[in-house]
Amino acid sequence: MPVASSDLQSLRQSISKIGRDGSLRAMDPAAKTTATGHQSIDQALGGGLARDALHEVSPQSPSDLAAATGFALGLIGRFAQERDWVWIGEEMTRHEGGRVYGPGLKNFGLDPVRLLLVAPRGAEDGLKAAEDALRCAALGAVLFEPWGHPKQLDLVALRRLALAAEESRVPLIILRHGGQNLPGSLRTRWRVAAAPSEGRETMGHPRFTLTLLLNRQKGARSASGIWTVEWSHGERLFRPADSVDHFSASIDRSIVSSGSFHTYEKSA
Repeated sequence: MPVASSDLQSLRQSISKIGRDGSLRAMDPAAKTTATGHQSIDQALGGGLARDALHEVSPQSPSDLAAATGFALGLIGRFAQERDWVWIGEEMTRHEGGRVYGPGLKNFGLDPVRLLLVAPRGAEDGLKAAEDALRCAALGAVLFEPWGHPKQLDLVALRRLALAAEESRVPLIILRHGGQNLPGSLRTRWRVAAAPSEGRETMGHPRFTLTLLLNRQKGARSASGIWTVEWSHGERLFRPADSVDHFSASIDRSIVSSGSFHTYEKSA
């Protein structure tokens, strides 16, 4: 059953218990990057996305929000690798983008049971939750979904998040709905648009047109780039959009999968 909490301390206590039984441990310090699976993208990034960093994902247009969410979840799936992860989304983002759909998460290699879903009332609480989550080295990744362009999400706040990610090697994906580009401290910035699926009689793998706008990765071979990719459910990775196998795909966020994940709601 979902677990509701009215205070940030309860969330901190829950995060602190992750891995306490020894079942989960901090990531190998040698694992500095995680490959997307797409060879050209990984080469441009210098081997893969940095784990100890912040990465921004936003839609090309308002109608591409589902695609941006799907790409972000694919990245989380690559990062988390059967580990617990946290999704922090303000209430307005739920109204705009819909609720989390458990079976859809599984298409991205994510077990809904391993999700801690945090619903802060505002940006300030969301930032506090994101920083607390990033300091838990047993987590696989953190997804932060602020509403709009809150003034609290400034250089200082982003620097605090970056330092927390560097210390724990837990990556943060910031899923934007729009607004101005975030200042400083980001390692990569992505713009995502939906691309036509290969499926005809059945739905194919979800496809995305990705634009890499910012690349501050160590060993990066390209400052920017554009690719059309698809997410492979079976292989759980991104690959060039020229495959022919077809699966039913879902990145629908309109339905809550009751009892699939823990929920924390923050009061103002």
